[in-house]
Amino acid sequence: MHDTWDTILQTLWKRSRFTSYFFQSVQFVSEKSIPTLALTLLSSRFILFYNRDFIENIDPEELLGLLVHEMLHVIHGHDHRTFPDEDLNLQNLAQDMVINSYLLEHAGTFFSRKGQYYDDIPLLVLPRGLPVIPKNFIKHKKTRDVRWEELYRWLKENIPGHINIKNSMPLDDNEDSPEADAISQSCGFESSYFPGTSDPDNSTDGTSENLEGLTFTDEDGEVLPTGVHLFHQNTIKEQVDAAKKRIINFALRDTSCRDERIFQDLNSIITEIQEVDSSSWRNMVKSIVDFSSQSNEWTYTYSRFNRRYFSNGLYAPGRIFKERQALTVVVDVSASMVMQPGDIEAAFGVIEELLIKYRVNLLCIDEDLFVPEKAGNAFVPSTELGKPYPYKKGDWKYIRSGNSGTTFFAPLFNDFMTHHSEMLIVITDGFIFDLNALKKYSPTLWLISEHRREPFTPPFGKAVTIKTVKDRQRYG
Repeated sequence: MHDTWDTILQTLWKRSRFTSYFFQSVQFVSEKSIPTLALTLLSSRFILFYNRDFIENIDPEELLGLLVHEMLHVIHGHDHRTFPDEDLNLQNLAQDMVINSYLLEHAGTFFSRKGQYYDDIPLLVLPRGLPVIPKNFIKHKKTRDVRWEELYRWLKENIPGHINIKNSMPLDDNEDSPEADAISQSCGFESSYFPGTSDPDNSTDGTSENLEGLTFTDEDGEVLPTGVHLFHQNTIKEQVDAAKKRIINFALRDTSCRDERIFQDLNSIITEIQEVDSSSWRNMVKSIVDFSSQSNEWTYTYSRFNRRYFSNGLYAPGRIFKERQALTVVVDVSASMVMQPGDIEAAFGVIEELLIKYRVNLLCIDEDLFVPEKAGNAFVPSTELGKPYPYKKGDWKYIRSGNSGTTFFAPLFNDFMTHHSEMLIVITDGFIFDLNALKKYSPTLWLISEHRREPFTPPFGKAVTIKTVKDRQRYG
């Protein structure tokens, strides 16, 4: 192993025990065909291929930041060949943008732990010129909590035919911020096929095999100082998950590691990814909503001409973004339902994934139907039933129990929804006093608490049972 890595690993031990534990499980292999470095898994062990010239000429702080970057691809479960029938280049670019933006946003706190103050926390540094989430996407989504799949869909819509991201900028709008200084303000990024082959004479025994993937280059064709994305077989996912679990379990034994803020965040990310991967009911809910209530999104109209063809004398329809359709979500706040906060959290976890495509209006119901409004740290009934409450991420935490365990749904179906036509989602445990007296409303989707022991048969619409992750460990 190159002497540079000894210094880097010693620094990691001082700054982040978890990151140090991760790379102590990694084998470092010099590889001439790799222009920068690449982290992958071979024979059930993590391998970091690196180019000697690259690590000898890059700033040590930037090299340390790149190690963190590579680790986060593994933590987030990024498969660099996720959708083979889709644009692989654009998918990989979106994954890198999300990782880089996350690191820039947490640059001042990544190495923090309990008892440390801001002046004592080393700054995490990335090389200049790496791709980040475009500012226009942040304005469009209105949040910084971004999944790469969402960014990929946006890039695909806004950059048809090629991969060339212009004017990509840090998340921070302040030009004088450390984040703005840490990365170039305008640069084109391309990801190109990397047909590299490992050198048997320059690799550790057992790692010699074809290495294919993607590299990132700038507008001048120069390779960016970031990791190469290597492709691997789908069967490797279980091995990667097992390796992550071993590292987490080992790190949990270290008190200093558990006090690290980033360890707590990354441990939550791993738990969340496992929850999403193991819960088919979530995909079922999203599929039902998409089928029953299509979002308008992009459409074409002759009222706006297509500038690409207009210069050639052709008047073609242009593309516009139509308003997102609305969903109405009703949550049962009777005592029997609110006693199961895990069900409510899980249900709204799916609903929050729909916010990018739909506007969600929230209602609450027990003996009466009411539009909620915030009062301190809880929802209370609003006096204006006709004015909807637009649900925002995290609002489920304000839901409190109503007056009794009895739920009447007639005010919802027989009165309120009479003049509506949007998709209706009902979150309930199914103990509804007047279930057989409800006026049919279509489309309706019932999300039923998993704690209900009796089978629930909806009077109309579709029903899906909520599934939660049990025995989740939290450290704080």
